[in-house]
Amino acid sequence: MPKRILLIFTKNPALGKGKSRLAETIGQENALIIFKELISHTASITQPIDCEKRVYFSDELGDNTYFSDNYFDKRVQQGTDLGERMRNAFVEATDDGFEEIVLIGSDCYELTQEEIEKAFSILTHSDFVFGPAKDGGYYLIGTRTTFTKVFDNKTWSTSTVLYEAIRDVEEADLSYGELATLSDVDYEEDLGKLRELLKK
Repeated sequence: MPKRILLIFTKNPALGKGKSRLAETIGQENALIIFKELISHTASITQPIDCEKRVYFSDELGDNTYFSDNYFDKRVQQGTDLGERMRNAFVEATDDGFEEIVLIGSDCYELTQEEIEKAFSILTHSDFVFGPAKDGGYYLIGTRTTFTKVFDNKTWSTSTVLYEAIRDVEEADLSYGELATLSDVDYEEDLGKLRELLKK
C-alpha cells in the first residue's frame, strides 16, 4: 500500500481569532464555542483513519485537548498566505516519502471519516482529489503528484478557488476525482445543528 498521510490545517482557538465572519453576527464568544466544536469534530473523525496524520497549527503548537500526541504529529504552518502554507506542507510530506497526501481544514462539520477515506481511494486511480465546498472553494484537496501550481496565485476565500485549481490540473493533463459537495461553517446560516451550542 502507498505511504499515505493526512494533513489537517487549523487555527489555534482563541477569543477574537478565527471565524471572524461568523463572529460578526453571533459574537466572538459564540464563534469560539463553534470553532472549538469544529476542531473537536475534526479530531474525532480523523483519529481512527489508518494513515499518518499531521496537524498544522496557524500560530503555535497546540495542546492535547483535541489532537492526542498518540495519533497526531503536530507542526506549525509555514508561509505568508494559505496557498504557500499548504504548498509547503505538501512538499514536506513528499520529501518525507509519502505518496498519497490529503489535506483538510477544520471548518466542515459535514465532513466524515468515510469521505476522507474515499479521498484516499480516489487517489489510487486519479492524480488529484477535491472535496468541493458550497461556497466555491474546497474543504479537501489531495494528490499523488508533486504538482503544486494549484496553490499558487489564488485569491483565497473566494468563489473561484476550486474552479482555478481544477483548471490548473486539467491544463497539466492530470486527472482528478471529486467528493460530495459539503458546506463549510463560515456564516450563521451555515450552523445547522451547531446552533444548539450557542449561548442565549
